[in-house]
Amino acid sequence: MFEEWFVKYDRMIHHLLHQYHITYDREDYYQLALIRLWRIAENYDCLKTPNESQYVYLQLKFCLIDEIRKQMTYQERFLLMTDETLPEVEILEPDLLCIDNLTKDELEWLNYTHQGFRLAEIADKMTLTISQVKYIRKKARIKLQENNDLPFQNQS
Repeated sequence: MFEEWFVKYDRMIHHLLHQYHITYDREDYYQLALIRLWRIAENYDCLKTPNESQYVYLQLKFCLIDEIRKQMTYQERFLLMTDETLPEVEILEPDLLCIDNLTKDELEWLNYTHQGFRLAEIADKMTLTISQVKYIRKKARIKLQENNDLPFQNQS
């Protein structure tokens, strides 16, 4: 049965990929759409939705939109992590940055952040909630930003 659906709707998948200008990771998106098509073929009930092609089109369209949104959210989070105002070298070198006023939790957060862990992973490692880690992050950033204005930091 899926082979029939594949022949019938393969061009529709390519049309949607073209419509959303998906060129990077095109094969991944194509595979994702094929998986969704397979699930649709298994669960389709012609009594509930008589217009099969419209149903398939909308399901594939929203599948691709959801995946694009996930990827954009991931990229935004990654860019926010790399665009932080705190240079890595200064944080990793305690001689260059006065971090004495950070608490134990703030130092632990700082260490995990610069190892590349995400917020949820840091929360797991510190056995805290995500909200608690966000609060620790906020306090640490304030303290580090204050230290960032110190005269010895701006020297080469």
